[in-house]
Amino acid sequence: MRLNVLYQFNEKYVPYAGISMVSLMENNKKTEEIYIYVLGENLTEDSKKQLTMQVEQYGHQIHFMHTDALIEKMRMLGIPEYRGAYATNMKMFVTDYLNDDIDRLLYIDSDTIICGDVSSLIFLDMENKPIGMVLDSLGARHKLEIGLDKQDDYFNGGVILYDVRKWRQDKWTEKIREHVKNVRTCYMAPDQDILNIVLKNQIKKIDISFNLQPMHTVYSYRQYSRAFGPLQYYSEDEIQSAVDNPRILHFFRYLGEFPWHKSSLHPYVPYFDRYMALSLWKDYQKQPTEQNELIFKIERWLYKYLPRIIFLKVFKISYEIYIWKSNRDSFRKNIVK
Repeated sequence: MRLNVLYQFNEKYVPYAGISMVSLMENNKKTEEIYIYVLGENLTEDSKKQLTMQVEQYGHQIHFMHTDALIEKMRMLGIPEYRGAYATNMKMFVTDYLNDDIDRLLYIDSDTIICGDVSSLIFLDMENKPIGMVLDSLGARHKLEIGLDKQDDYFNGGVILYDVRKWRQDKWTEKIREHVKNVRTCYMAPDQDILNIVLKNQIKKIDISFNLQPMHTVYSYRQYSRAFGPLQYYSEDEIQSAVDNPRILHFFRYLGEFPWHKSSLHPYVPYFDRYMALSLWKDYQKQPTEQNELIFKIERWLYKYLPRIIFLKVFKISYEIYIWKSNRDSFRKNIVK
């Protein structure tokens, strides 16, 4: 049995991707063969050697895909960089660069820890859909800003299961190209928004345990529902089951911090530290978060001293303002273009 896994990242994220890979291999030892594909941007030869050494220690393989042509295609389409890099958008075009013998491909963000067996995804019934994803825990307001309806699902792009043959058969890469050329290029969450819009009603909802987001670790189902109350979300039992037995923990930024930041309040710090200690990056020196704007300082202070439910209500208001402003700015970039 072979598990094909895709990571995409730039040089800055090499330690975090490497630690995520360690967690993948540590918790999937029954999988005979794990083949890791890397869409890397500006990776140094030393970083490639270190990642290769780490993967080969577990008896698996890693392949660094050539990305220069892919980046040039994105530039020609007018797709902008995201946080200073093109890496985040690469996965939308990866099927153009895969061998024909690959049926399933599991994309995993580098800001993750895999803490369970994910091999069952190889055999998951995709219900004739090209990709499977987990719903986004904070997408209720955001989806309205990008033109989706209240009742539409909005998925998180941190983990994506590809049915590669179905994706190619239905020409989804071509449809994405047409969208960014003729409809809209700039989005707040570029790859995630485009996938949700272009593949509307064509995404298989997979179990939340495969992309457990911080919101559900910190807050109870009742607290979360009172604050966000999204339609067609996961049930309380589904969320609790995932919290008790997560498969993939997704770190996305919490209070302006990731688990690799010094003195981070992120709830997944213990998981990150555990696998960092098992990796070739065990001596990594954590640095303070770069997100030191006043709003994040206030948010962290309120988180420390307010009751959780009150803080959550404050967070929701500030987050929705942030979503509105970010989407407004990204829309203006399209007008300028």
